[in-house]
Amino acid sequence: MEQDHGQFSRQPRTDGPWDEPKPRPETHLRASLEAEVAKYEAFLMPPTLEQIMGALSRCLTLTAPSGMTAEDRTEWLTIAAQELAGTPSAYFEDACSEARKTCDHPAKIVPAILGFKPPMWMSRSFLSERLRESRMKLENLTEPKLERKADVQADERRDVAASMGELLKELRAGPLPEGI
Repeated sequence: MEQDHGQFSRQPRTDGPWDEPKPRPETHLRASLEAEVAKYEAFLMPPTLEQIMGALSRCLTLTAPSGMTAEDRTEWLTIAAQELAGTPSAYFEDACSEARKTCDHPAKIVPAILGFKPPMWMSRSFLSERLRESRMKLENLTEPKLERKADVQADERRDVAASMGELLKELRAGPLPEGI
């Protein structure tokens, strides 16, 4: 059996994948920032009505008194869903889970969900700030770049070092003032 060792030759390959142009870093960065914006927007969006009703139904099933009729449950679910419609989906399920653990009456469920304190990295203000920053980065992706701060700091350090060197030379050359 004869083997083909042509695959190890030093000739450049000319087949498909090697001929494709390499994607530019800006393309990857743009795609990454767009995905980040979409993620934060999804976190801040309120849950769907189906998600709200499902989670509230689980809470109500655990806490409803035995005398609560089907009509009463439907009315409670409708009103509670309206009250929770603006809750960010990022932590809605966690808030409902906490309510299921702590509430013993339907009247306590909505206040428990609205009073839920998510971790700092999942709070509305934190997510809103990240969304704002991601949008700004995406908008400024094609803008001209400013001078790098590291270069400015390096120039400042050189200037300070030069002036300190001159000051040391002066101090070494002359007599010390009285009182030192």
